[in-house]
Amino acid sequence: MEDLYLEIITPERILYDGPVGLVEVPGASGRFVLLRDHAPIISTLVRGSVRVIGKDGYDHKFQCRQGVLECHDNHTVILMDELVSENEADL
Repeated sequence: MEDLYLEIITPERILYDGPVGLVEVPGASGRFVLLRDHAPIISTLVRGSVRVIGKDGYDHKFQCRQGVLECHDNHTVILMDELVSENEADL
C-alpha cells in the first residue's frame, strides 16, 4: 500500500515534504481529516490549525491564514499564502 504523501508549500519555502499518517485541516465548510486512500478532494482552507502526524508518529502543528488543498492518489498538496509552525507563531 502506498503512504499518504504531503507537500505544504508557501511562496517563500516548502514547509513539509514527506509521507504522513494523517492530515487535519480547517476547510471552508469545517475541519476534516485526510488519511491514506482518501477520495479525491479540492478544498479552500481558512484561518486555523493544520495538524500533521508524520509516519514517525511525531505531531507537527502549523497555523494558516488561507489556502487551497488538493488530494488525489495518496498525494496531498497544500498551497498557502502564509503557513508557520506554532513555535514560529509564538514569536
